[in-house]
Amino acid sequence: MKLIVRSAWGARPSRYDLVYIAGTEGVKIHYEGTYVPKSLAAADAHGSCPGHVRDIQASHLANTKEDYSDIAYNAMVCPHGSVFEGRGLHRKTGANGNQPLNAKDYAVCAMLGDSGLVQPTNAMLDGLVDAVQWLRSGGGAGGEILGHRDGYATSCPGDPLYAWVKAGAHRPDGTPPGGAGGGSSIARYQVVINELAYGYGAEGAHVTAVGRALVAAGFGRHYTEGPGPRWTDADTRCFSDFQVSLGYRGTAPHEDADGVPGPVSLQKLLGHLPGKAPSKVPVFPGRSAFVLGKSNPAVTTLDGGLVRKGYARHHAGATYTPGPLFSENTRLNVADFQRATPALAGDADGYPGPLTWKLLLS
Repeated sequence: MKLIVRSAWGARPSRYDLVYIAGTEGVKIHYEGTYVPKSLAAADAHGSCPGHVRDIQASHLANTKEDYSDIAYNAMVCPHGSVFEGRGLHRKTGANGNQPLNAKDYAVCAMLGDSGLVQPTNAMLDGLVDAVQWLRSGGGAGGEILGHRDGYATSCPGDPLYAWVKAGAHRPDGTPPGGAGGGSSIARYQVVINELAYGYGAEGAHVTAVGRALVAAGFGRHYTEGPGPRWTDADTRCFSDFQVSLGYRGTAPHEDADGVPGPVSLQKLLGHLPGKAPSKVPVFPGRSAFVLGKSNPAVTTLDGGLVRKGYARHHAGATYTPGPLFSENTRLNVADFQRATPALAGDADGYPGPLTWKLLLS
């Protein structure tokens, strides 16, 4: 499973607290129901998928009629098979049509439209099954898999995807959801820590280093060869043993000892966290720091981010000069940055909030 968590795709914070649910009867499959460009499914277009999810979240947050607290879906699946965490596990969806239906099933949306990209790719079908299994193993979802139109008057998830649901929602190789081909007994998803991937299929010298550290610590019994630079099930099983030794519980996928590292367990094994540490963003000073015509030291910090990222076309003199005054030119430059950033585009008023501050200065 290729899971992309909220922080990795640049999710905006929820507007309200999301409602906790212990589990559901199953999962409803959705599609976007609007035009989705066929080019999104191109082999080299996966870099556009996080922005596509950000656009969907922004449109949901801007929907005053529905008053969504967040992106409506628990997960989104792209044409390349990645599962983007939406509301996530144990959170009631807002997508199934009404409150009883939202409490009854989770919602997973395929990045398919009613025009343009309408046929699911094989990778997408694999990803949809991965998402269902993720919700079952980690979120208490029951065995039911239905289309959005099952229980609500809609054309969602479109005829091609609904035909797949009615045929049993199998993987392209014919494996049914929850079968051996789905990896339900061993974790097969990835996490990213300091810009390095860990988990099934991850590759690099850092993977070899983890394997060697496991062997050195006495947790290498599952290796028949290696360890090597590609993360295999043997790495997962060995790391799970190490997590259990730390007192973690639960070896099923997406439980604490499932064999996929987190920052704490990885640092305990290696003594440090490899990779590029995330840049430290100054604490957001509050909206009161940005009052038109007023000065505040935080505006100088804000200006530095605008200049570094190239959003300084509005200025009174020859160039835009950083300083403590929050001027109309400052506001216009901030608005340019917000409009160019999908996670902010729905509210490009030029006044910095916590997310604008974070994205501009990171």
